[in-house]
Amino acid sequence: MFCFCVNSQNRALKGKKYREYQSIYNAQLKCLGVGSPGSYSVEVGVSQRRKKPDFAKAKKAAVFSILFNGITGYTDYGCDTQKAILNVDAFEENAEYFKSFFETGKYAQFVSSSNEEFVKVSKLKRGYKIRLKVVVRYDDLRNKMEKDGLRKGLGSFFKN
Repeated sequence: MFCFCVNSQNRALKGKKYREYQSIYNAQLKCLGVGSPGSYSVEVGVSQRRKKPDFAKAKKAAVFSILFNGITGYTDYGCDTQKAILNVDAFEENAEYFKSFFETGKYAQFVSSSNEEFVKVSKLKRGYKIRLKVVVRYDDLRNKMEKDGLRKGLGSFFKN
């Protein structure tokens, strides 16, 4: 009986760090097109309390969503669905890496605003929904995760 309680407690704690970051960087992504090879133009929507857009938060949310949720495809825009680069377990096992990745600005090399002047702001019950267009370098982001050992690439299957 005691082992069961400990096991259930461990299951309850699993995913806790991911959920904390997910609540901060929760975003809705809409693929708007494919840019240069390996990059995607997406509209990112984030909720926030202030009306003034927080561009850094939106960019972090876009990278976070692509890392752990992927990109939903829209054939009207020529976008194929892209799977998440990593799973939740990778976040849990490397929480310090991702804390550093997002808080020190390392994420910024993989995302850029297409135009910060065209931001859509909608009023919610509590706060605002901010939508802006960003370009994410998906292939470079995936390669970085492989290089840092967080994701296995195809090349790892062919090594002896």
